[in-house]
Amino acid sequence: MTRIISLVICALMIGLFVISRTASAPNGVPQNLAPVGLPASLPAGLEEEIKRVEAEIDKIFADTLAQLPSIPTDFGSRMKRVQTLGKLLLFDKQLSVNRNQACTFCHMPYVDFTGPISILNMTTVAYPGSVRNASADPAQSRYGHRKPQSYTYAPYYPVLQYNQAQGDFYGGNFWDLRATGAFMQNPAAEQAQDPPIDANEMGFPDTACVVRRLSQSPYRGFFEAVWGAQAFVITWPADVDQVCGKPGPPPAGDPLPVRLSTVDRGRSNATYDQFALAIAAYEAAPDISPFSSKFDYALANPDQKVLTQDEQAGWDMFRGKAKCNTCHLDGTESVARKITPGDAASVAPLFTDFTSSNLGVPRNPAIPYYNENKPDRYGYTANPAGSAFVDKGVGDFLRNPRLNPNSDWARLAPQFDGKFQVSTLRNVDKRPRPDFVKAYMHNGYFKSLKEVVHFYNTRDKLPRCQPGAPGEKVSCWPAPEVPQNMDTTIGNLGLTNEQEDQLVAFMKTLTDGYKPQQALQRK
Repeated sequence: MTRIISLVICALMIGLFVISRTASAPNGVPQNLAPVGLPASLPAGLEEEIKRVEAEIDKIFADTLAQLPSIPTDFGSRMKRVQTLGKLLLFDKQLSVNRNQACTFCHMPYVDFTGPISILNMTTVAYPGSVRNASADPAQSRYGHRKPQSYTYAPYYPVLQYNQAQGDFYGGNFWDLRATGAFMQNPAAEQAQDPPIDANEMGFPDTACVVRRLSQSPYRGFFEAVWGAQAFVITWPADVDQVCGKPGPPPAGDPLPVRLSTVDRGRSNATYDQFALAIAAYEAAPDISPFSSKFDYALANPDQKVLTQDEQAGWDMFRGKAKCNTCHLDGTESVARKITPGDAASVAPLFTDFTSSNLGVPRNPAIPYYNENKPDRYGYTANPAGSAFVDKGVGDFLRNPRLNPNSDWARLAPQFDGKFQVSTLRNVDKRPRPDFVKAYMHNGYFKSLKEVVHFYNTRDKLPRCQPGAPGEKVSCWPAPEVPQNMDTTIGNLGLTNEQEDQLVAFMKTLTDGYKPQQALQRK
């Protein structure tokens, strides 16, 4: 983005990095948010921001709960019921080990269901989980190890499959595609099942703990109305609440610490699947994935001049010189000629090809996960490798027999080291206010669309430099975290600074909620 973001941030706790002010650069790219020395304190205002987001979540949850009596019980309202249930589940803080974190703490609507705290996006990128102190001090709290990913349009990703002819994977959810959809045939639903039992996120030691909390929820009856009275017909052991109150992971050699009979475990698993399916239904709802951007309006009205001159120029480059349409499919052919909305082959493009790619993104050492190499107060060590950890993305998923549902895929792991999901570009610029900073890529290394485009344009043209060096992100780039399997489509596109800005202008047209000027004038 050509507008320079002004921000001030204090340093992080020991092992994190101080973030410097952004400053203007000759090409309009924000100067590097560089690590400088040892930290002294938490980001200023973080505790207040956490309270703000928690209050927003509480209000949305309460408002949704109050709507339940008004929802009809007839056949024609089934979709409304399951989507409303999914919304309740996403905004319910009780579905975390310490009853303090809803899914939406990391995925709020006004920022495209990704991280809602600007100062975290600027610094840690990852968000604190349920196991944390009040201020989310990284030295005393568990943090995830990647940027929170968006929910919008996630239900459109297909079940993960390997295309032998193309030598590539298609589908799946999460940055590393590990929510394959192999079991439920729904990657979005399987994605929803992971955070509650992720020790660094919502922190339960057992999926049955989620079902137990659901059975105690104020909307239990609504859940049963959607899925059936059998959902909670489970004989719970006397110590279930004690077990579910202790943060995961489960003890070594005891993956299911909630002691259930075989029949009750099967019933609990089925209810947990229904929990996930309801969330996926909500994510697919028109309120969440609405295809209502300015670009969509242009496609729907090809006889009108909707896009500005810069937006149209950006779209032309998106398909042509910038090669974005190679992976982020926009429903048109990739040709170096002017194209109009009337030429689109798809009127609902998802701006992804459902694959994964290694773009050569540099490592982001500001993520607290690199410092989680010692046992916490529960004896859990999140990252034994410490600062030596390398995030290999899809490759690591394929190597992990606990995550990979097809052992035949394990041999492909080296070919997919460093690759991460080609995410949709829809809502890539959605934010609550102009100065709100979003983080981009799996590790949040980039802090603006301008930085992303400049990287795509100059990755292979500019010299290498050390992280924090003068000119980083402007006139030089650090080495990629994983140099193998890098995408060579990008890196030296030959775009001018103006063309980079035009490309950003086009991507901003993909934000949902566009209201045409004529419609506003008629009101």
